[in-house]
Amino acid sequence: MDTDVSPSVPGDDVSLDVRLDHASIMTTDLDEAISFYVDLIGLSLRTVEDDPVRNGRKRAMLTDDRDREVVELIEMSEMKHPSVPGRGGIHHLGFSFSSREWHSLRSRLDAADHAYEETKGRLFVRDADGLVLEIEKE
Repeated sequence: MDTDVSPSVPGDDVSLDVRLDHASIMTTDLDEAISFYVDLIGLSLRTVEDDPVRNGRKRAMLTDDRDREVVELIEMSEMKHPSVPGRGGIHHLGFSFSSREWHSLRSRLDAADHAYEETKGRLFVRDADGLVLEIEKE
């Protein structure tokens, strides 16, 4: 079967409506990770449950203000290492916040004395496992 799979070129009228469904993050401490994403980032905790895919593990599902699942946290305590802190399993996550929410997050981080770097209108902050989050203003 011969199928034309030519790449799209700029100016094509074809577009793809894609959104990130959720990011799955491995964590060594589920409670600490939940606290970070809920208390500091501002996501909501939908559930903590037995992982339906990975037997013997717990997972937490976190949602945004529209109740969309955006982050799945999977506890993997065997990732703990005595001399290598921060063993999160993704390079970084990028979030886009309204200007108001971005400033509110920065205030929460300051109040919690949680380290972050502000560069070119973006906040770069590490979660409980050392995973970098990039938070930009809309």
